[in-house]
Amino acid sequence: MSDLTRDLLVLAKTVGANEFPVERPSVIGIDRETGSLLRCTPFPWKGADSDPPVRRWSWVQLDVAAALRDPRPDSREVAGEVVANAYIEARDGWKLRRPFVRPHEHPSLEAFAESARKGGPTLGYVRPREDADLMLMPLRLLFRCAEGPCTAPHELPVLDWELHEMSRLAREREGLRWATAFRERWGAPFFARFDVRILISVFAQAPSRLYVAGLFYPPRVAEDAHEHAHHVAHRDHRSEGTSAVEV
Repeated sequence: MSDLTRDLLVLAKTVGANEFPVERPSVIGIDRETGSLLRCTPFPWKGADSDPPVRRWSWVQLDVAAALRDPRPDSREVAGEVVANAYIEARDGWKLRRPFVRPHEHPSLEAFAESARKGGPTLGYVRPREDADLMLMPLRLLFRCAEGPCTAPHELPVLDWELHEMSRLAREREGLRWATAFRERWGAPFFARFDVRILISVFAQAPSRLYVAGLFYPPRVAEDAHEHAHHVAHRDHRSEGTSAVEV
């Protein structure tokens, strides 16, 4: 039975993990009423995405119920239809998007893990140093925290749907050089170019273990009006295809 109707700003979508610790697909977003991060899991995926697709940075309305098989306090199960209402554009260096991320930033991964261990949120953002890098097979992120008491390099598995989808598209389009092309776009050059925040989640089955649930990556220099118009036109063109990825 549903307990509440929620308006949720979709920040990330995650794929499932079939080996321990098992993780079910989810949508992670900001609850409009409370301003807190909320994990909707399992999310009703159909094929490579939900049907209809749920776009990152869109407001959706959905009914949620207690996640009976998930001990994390910020997890809910989806009940009924998911309705998209609005979309937050990426103009002015993601100016309109930043306020939704900033309250959930932690000084370091260590600080986030300690807070979660003491009963705090099991979702949060950390800022990596610019020398972070994305590793393949399996997909994982290697980084140090830009702030706080970062004691050692972190290597976390990546369940972010966007990165998994982009790696799939690279394999289809680039052939034998797909790994090189993918890392040129999403590896070390990406972290040097963008002002990245990493969305971290605790595993439901193993609270001491963490994974990458998504990325927030505004440009380090805001787009001008011409660049933004081109960006929007490119996004709209891609959305006409069946394998479009949100921006």
